[in-house]
Amino acid sequence: MLLLIWYLGCILVTAVQALSPHIILIVADDLGWNDVSFHGSDQIPTPNIDALAYNGVILNNYYSQSTSTSSRAALLTGRYPFHLGMQGESIMAAEPRGLPLQDKILPEFLKDLHYVTKAVGKWHLGFYKKEFTPTYRGFDSHLGYWGGYISYYDHILQNVYPEGQILSGYDFRRNMDTAWELDGQYATDVFTDECVNIIRNHNSSSSLFLYVGHLAVHAGNVGKPLEAPQESIDNFRYIPDPNRRTLAAMVSKLDESVGQIIHALADTDMLNNSIIIFISDNGAPSENWGSNYPFRGIKQSLWEGGVRCIGLVWSPMINSSQRASNELMHVTDWLPTLFSAAGGNLSELAGNFDGVDQWNSISYNEASPRKQVLLNIDEVMKTAAIRDGDWKLVIGSFGTNGSLDRYYGESGRGLRNPVYNISSVTNSTTWTSTAPYRRTDSDTELNKLRESATVKCSFDSQYPETDCNPSITKEPCLFNIVSDPCEMHNLANIHEAVLRQLYHMLIIQKQSLVPQLIKQLDFNGANPAKFNYTWSPWED
Repeated sequence: MLLLIWYLGCILVTAVQALSPHIILIVADDLGWNDVSFHGSDQIPTPNIDALAYNGVILNNYYSQSTSTSSRAALLTGRYPFHLGMQGESIMAAEPRGLPLQDKILPEFLKDLHYVTKAVGKWHLGFYKKEFTPTYRGFDSHLGYWGGYISYYDHILQNVYPEGQILSGYDFRRNMDTAWELDGQYATDVFTDECVNIIRNHNSSSSLFLYVGHLAVHAGNVGKPLEAPQESIDNFRYIPDPNRRTLAAMVSKLDESVGQIIHALADTDMLNNSIIIFISDNGAPSENWGSNYPFRGIKQSLWEGGVRCIGLVWSPMINSSQRASNELMHVTDWLPTLFSAAGGNLSELAGNFDGVDQWNSISYNEASPRKQVLLNIDEVMKTAAIRDGDWKLVIGSFGTNGSLDRYYGESGRGLRNPVYNISSVTNSTTWTSTAPYRRTDSDTELNKLRESATVKCSFDSQYPETDCNPSITKEPCLFNIVSDPCEMHNLANIHEAVLRQLYHMLIIQKQSLVPQLIKQLDFNGANPAKFNYTWSPWED
């Protein structure tokens, strides 16, 4: 009798654990909308990422924040950055600032559901005190860097400050220990190997949350901003610009990483109970020669090119897969969505969340519960943007003399680029690994999916004219973002009632704004020379 009870108990435990899927959250850094081939560009093939997209759900209207720190803060807290005081510039290495400690974040919520939590790669949410670092914020382990970027081989973070100071130090950690042994190894490969090792050594009796904050394709330090193995660069000789060619190689290495992670999950029988998310933190900047074509603007702006980002979800748990969704989603939605998908009771979540549970929208193709996205309110720069239904309001100009208000980036179309090869997708590691869960292999259907994920605008030139020039007119810009996704036609003078309505929404939201956490840079205290030339928690 006791043996029978024990046996039934084991079955019950196994059933409960099966309800908690492994969650693999991959965040690409500064990857532009047009730097993946499933969005219509032929220039840089991304067969593994495309395979994941075509077999899952492509998020056509996925929005993030315009900068690194703010997007990661929103991702992990489920709150708008202006509710955290994190709506401004990203954290600099010598800045004594971090994600507020009173805010419980995603790995901590998942630990409540008995997850093993692992972080690999970028943090960028503060490290001036150890309490702000990943292993003190809910992660069981972390291999990666604490600051905003590093060089790909030497793992040095060099910050050049407006005041003229230059601070430089090694920023690569395994938990709290400096990982000197990884010096000289290509960062994308290091992070991939770590992810594969975590997966292969994972105890199958527990659910895994693996947060992968890739360095790729963020630019590194001045002097060597873009780095990739030469054999990868040589694959893109058809790209005339040498910087864009190197960027393509960096994207290719990122794509390989996705394939290896998926393969490891399949090889360990974890893929059949996994949710995999691939997103970009913000739009591409000009510094890495990325492309947000055909969108207007780049990173650090609230135009579509800065905040409308790559997003996709794959899982055998998705009932309605192999489609592109036009439902509205925001980076803050991941926390409640993943907590819900993991079997958590949303009513037990403590806190004031701006994110909403999107799991039914993703899995069952239901309408999104989100009808509005507050893209940001920056009380220092006097900028703001909101999307409500089909309408988007942008207030303010971005960059010096509106330098970030323009159209940048290559189209990736044309005769000089290779023809999109769907067989490279169907021969990819990811495609093979996800074969048991696929509904169709039809090339025609896959090309239709690609077409449905491609944004088209009614202009012939790469850099169109627009009647919205806030750097000159100082006037707000109102767009029907569904019919005008490239933000060319300002309708503020035509639809004044809509303009007033969206203005009113911003005014209401601004009442709950937390002033920016602006701290004076501590060049002396943070100087890596004091810590064996490593970036370290200098206030401990």
